[in-house]
Amino acid sequence: MVAPHRGVLLRAVAAALVLAAAFGGEHAVGHALAKRGAELAARQNGTGGAPQNPGGVTKRDR
Repeated sequence: MVAPHRGVLLRAVAAALVLAAAFGGEHAVGHALAKRGAELAARQNGTGGAPQNPGGVTKRDR
């Protein structure tokens, strides 16, 4: 009688692990894409690297 419950529990744990891995991977990919986008924007603006003050106003912008 315990065996069917154990199988259900194991499937639930496996599903939870898969969901956790999927959402964790999505966060890491999103962060990497944002960083890459900031680097590309900085390169196109001629600053050469990642912006020192992202989203801030610089003298050049005024």
